[in-house]
Amino acid sequence: MKGEYYQLCRLTAAAKSALLGASEFECEPIAYENKIEFEFRPSILECGAKSTLAKNPDKWYEYLTKKGLRDIKLVLPVEVGDRNLLGYANAYNGVMLCYFKNGDITSFAPVWEFDKSLNVWNIRYTENLELIPYVKPYYEDNTDALREVLIEIEDLAGRIGCGGFAKRFELARKILDGEAEPNTEKLAAPKIPERNLRLFYAADTADLFGAMGSWNDSPPFMAHEKGLDKEYDELSARLLKNIRLAVLYAVNEQR
Repeated sequence: MKGEYYQLCRLTAAAKSALLGASEFECEPIAYENKIEFEFRPSILECGAKSTLAKNPDKWYEYLTKKGLRDIKLVLPVEVGDRNLLGYANAYNGVMLCYFKNGDITSFAPVWEFDKSLNVWNIRYTENLELIPYVKPYYEDNTDALREVLIEIEDLAGRIGCGGFAKRFELARKILDGEAEPNTEKLAAPKIPERNLRLFYAADTADLFGAMGSWNDSPPFMAHEKGLDKEYDELSARLLKNIRLAVLYAVNEQR
């Protein structure tokens, strides 16, 4: 799971968990994250007012609660036109929707910039006050659909000679079904209920879309050589969709 995607999950989960009283808000930066800032824009009723800048996640959540935050949702597009773009920064188009007690709804979207001198990333979230969906999104548990596509794409990976990818898809399916344990040493788990963690980790394990060395790299050509282009494209699209639906359910539906 790419850093920007993972950070959105962690921020949303930490805020939601704190709102539900399950834990204190906590979202410590990871080694490759330098600045994480949040720009709050003034409303149209605050003519002449300046933007407010929260300089870390704690200040962001503190300011949200002062404004009357009552719920938060992560939203991601579940279908992608060009999966090859997923190897680049700022390609995920994810946002956090914030719902306030006075009825206001705003969103926060990130922009990641790499600091070559320090070898770290600086991230700026900007609040958007427009084009926010009024109906709050709700996500269903898609465990069965994710399992089904993992089994099918594991089989395809084996048939086109991608044994390493086949094993990874098999591991994701085993994590989903409780037959294997996820590697939790690499990154801290988001603050989500235990019942949602297996679904999240299975989705994370199966998310092999990216640049060089990814499921987007050699496998499409290997599938083409065997006349399996259509099956590769259809299964890849289904897998990506179900990975994202799994993450959206695991992070958002905590009650």
